[in-house]
Amino acid sequence: MSDTPLLDWLHSLPFAAGLLLVCAAFVAPTLLGSYLLQPRVAKLFRGERDINTVLGFLLNAFALYFGVLLALLSIAVFENHNKAEDAVVREAAAIIKLYRDIHSYPEDARPELLGVLDRYVDEVIGPGWKIQQRGEVNPKEIAILGSLHMVLGKFRPSGLGESVRYAETLRVMDDFVEARRLRISAGSSSIPRIMWFVVLVGVVMNTILIWMFDMRPFTHAIIGGTLSMFIALVIYMIAVLDAPFRGDYGVRPDAIAAIHSQSAMHR
Repeated sequence: MSDTPLLDWLHSLPFAAGLLLVCAAFVAPTLLGSYLLQPRVAKLFRGERDINTVLGFLLNAFALYFGVLLALLSIAVFENHNKAEDAVVREAAAIIKLYRDIHSYPEDARPELLGVLDRYVDEVIGPGWKIQQRGEVNPKEIAILGSLHMVLGKFRPSGLGESVRYAETLRVMDDFVEARRLRISAGSSSIPRIMWFVVLVGVVMNTILIWMFDMRPFTHAIIGGTLSMFIALVIYMIAVLDAPFRGDYGVRPDAIAAIHSQSAMHR
């Protein structure tokens, strides 16, 4: 999806601050409710025979479905994150192949091709990466790619050897464009808001179910606080990985940035 992630603002916070804020948002209401609301909620079921056992079965069933949902979301964001990283690595590999293919071209054809490729790499790892982090398409990259296509189109191979190299360059160019498209697409992937809505409603239902148990407020606070803390940690992990290129745990252009330091490169 191209929608902004629901908890996108977490990416602008330091790790410790974001984690503490999310945990506090889940644990504090649970603890307050354990002392202020729980006695009133539990009073509604007081007198029912073995109500804690019934509620225990209900909580187990709810926890199963809610746990599966959180597990699926965790797997989804990990897959999106890995796909984004693979796309960056694939793009870097294609660029390196282009550099090496161009080095085998006649000397008079190299400077212009290498210059355009240099401009592209500098744009991607520089200003273009901030645009990538927002999940948007960088028009400057498109313009540079257009220039690269034009320069390649002007080259006229002479002889069978150059023709073979030129055909291979065009094939690698196709791989390069495909990898770039995958990178751009990965930047706009995020969990649908309806799933976040279900998760947050599930958190509230989980807390209310715990309040229904007929126990002392302190016991409620320990049990509810522990569960809320764990759920908060899982949700924070999902939120910070939801946008693959954002925040401290976002994918970095290291694979592309390392191209200029490769021994086979001209820089």
